[in-house]
Amino acid sequence: MTPAMLLITVVIPTYNREKYLPTAIESVLNQTHKEWKLLIVDDASTDHTQAIVKKYLEDPRIHYMLLPENSGIGKTMAAALERIDTPYFVSLDSDDWFDERTLEILLHEMERQPETTNVVFSNTVFWKEVDGTRELSEIMRPPIYEDKYYYLEAPMVWPRFYRTQAVRDVGGFECDDPMQGRYSHDKYMLLKLIGTGDIHWVDANLYHYLIHESNNSHTKNWPQWTKARKYILTKILKLWGDEYEPVFVYTPEGWIYVNELIPKEKPS
Repeated sequence: MTPAMLLITVVIPTYNREKYLPTAIESVLNQTHKEWKLLIVDDASTDHTQAIVKKYLEDPRIHYMLLPENSGIGKTMAAALERIDTPYFVSLDSDDWFDERTLEILLHEMERQPETTNVVFSNTVFWKEVDGTRELSEIMRPPIYEDKYYYLEAPMVWPRFYRTQAVRDVGGFECDDPMQGRYSHDKYMLLKLIGTGDIHWVDANLYHYLIHESNNSHTKNWPQWTKARKYILTKILKLWGDEYEPVFVYTPEGWIYVNELIPKEKPS
């Protein structure tokens, strides 16, 4: 199969994840669907990431891109998007891993959907890292809503199997929030795509998410998350027609959420 015939690019954005990265890469290598391109985008790691990736580059399906300076996940995904030349792509965090049938099932489901479907996703299996071992935490079957406004506060979904052109059509991965794309870039993209098309859920456990002390979403990072979320959710509401004014509430722990949407008065 020539590269021109490939349908899927897997993007692994990474920064100082030498401990976890091999598991993520191996989960792509172990896919039942073998026709893929893997793009590992290194956000200027200072650990042994480059040496780890080098071991895998003999496989012509695997490509490595080293960014000149640490810029955050949003800009890392934006750099990846410039290199993607397949109709679909899916992101895999470098501390997580795929089920072996992830690409097979997601591609099959996406190909069955109308072109208005921008994203396909599935259930997520959550694991906790405890004393160096992984313990099963829960399996999340995400809530599915017909009203897009419920997705403002819905749990995030994994994996996100994107229609590449749809992502480009909404402007790609933007980093215009106060934290410059370092937090909530995935929610930002998902909400933009919900505003222009459909999303499709597959009832299968295809993504394994590892909870550990250095997760980007750890509570210690919530002050930065709140700055990004307030900007992003406000902007999304404007993109969706500017019909509502959000009422934000901060939890005692420092998280921010939309408590109410107040309809705006339409000009007479």
